[in-house]
Amino acid sequence: MPRQTELIAISALLMSSVALSIDIMLPSLGDIAAAFGLQQDNDRQLTIVMVLAGLTFGQFIFGPCSEATGRKPMIFLGLGIFCAGSVVCATATSFDMLLIGRTLQGFGAAGPRIVTVALIRDRFDGRKMAQILSLIMGIFIFVPILAPSLGQALLFLMPWRGLFLFLAVIGLSGGVWFALRQEETLREKTRFSLTTYRKAVAGIACSPVFIAYTIAGALCYGALMGYINTSQQLFQGVYELGDQYALWFGASAAFISAATFVNARLVMRYRMAFLCLAALSTLVVWCLIFGVFFQAGGYRPGLTAWMLFNCVSLFLLGLTFGNFNAIALKEFGHIAGIAAAAIAAVQSALALIVSWLIGSAFDGTVAAMIYGYFVCGAGAVMVILALDHTKPWRMSS
Repeated sequence: MPRQTELIAISALLMSSVALSIDIMLPSLGDIAAAFGLQQDNDRQLTIVMVLAGLTFGQFIFGPCSEATGRKPMIFLGLGIFCAGSVVCATATSFDMLLIGRTLQGFGAAGPRIVTVALIRDRFDGRKMAQILSLIMGIFIFVPILAPSLGQALLFLMPWRGLFLFLAVIGLSGGVWFALRQEETLREKTRFSLTTYRKAVAGIACSPVFIAYTIAGALCYGALMGYINTSQQLFQGVYELGDQYALWFGASAAFISAATFVNARLVMRYRMAFLCLAALSTLVVWCLIFGVFFQAGGYRPGLTAWMLFNCVSLFLLGLTFGNFNAIALKEFGHIAGIAAAAIAAVQSALALIVSWLIGSAFDGTVAAMIYGYFVCGAGAVMVILALDHTKPWRMSS
């Protein structure tokens, strides 16, 4: 069994397969659009959306099955499908074939993405789980910081198809490290059946706290993905940063990473629910202030003003990500795989819709992002206050 530090590193690598498959490709979206003759600029966003669609469906499969087979077999299966999808993308002869490969990547990535959370729940719970997840997220968020720059650098050495083969190598390497160092954490396997699954889901659906923080997490994740979806058009199209896109995108993502490390310390002193509520309420006020300020200029602020607004917004979102799952999973350690799958599936599905709405509303200004952050933050606050009857505004228990 790896020590806590190594467990965090392995888990971060396994869970980063989704983010890596999205963010490393961002600098190549223009090349992909040109290669397949895409007519609409927003069509290139489908290469991101289909990864999320595959991820959403895969989470329904891998989480429940991990209760019957164990955590390790499902992680290995997911990594295998992820690598196969990467090869399909690398050899795609049409945009439709590329989207099929991207869907396979997302579906396969659901294995390590969701089952790793269940593996963590097997070993930890409550505030300790939130701390571990925050530290994992802190490393995990470095992926969007480094991946675009890495993708940009690799494009100087290889065509865009080579990036997909690189993803396959990373997936294989993570699988080998996991196989050598991580033992099985599921002690009591449960025979999988539709009856067992239905009873587990029914129990989960009756938990107001589970529902509140799952939906709140989905809204926050959707806001983040909406920003990621439009970031290439925003930085390279609106601000004309060219090859500097990866640098500016990474700088903003660094604030999410910093927030997760800050949360890992705060969560040991303050209630997780309080931290989520405080961060989201601040985000709503922050969006209102800058919304009025940016409106006067037609939602076309200078780069410095936009970075100030966006980096603080991402920091506030980052304070919540390590806590949502820990709160929602607290009652369901005995069915962690199914519960983690339910969280991830609902969050991915709602986030997919939210990110698509934000991305499709992009009009060459920052209006869609400001409204996206505001609506998602306000919606998350309202859901928490409406469904969590444990007085989430209390600082400590």
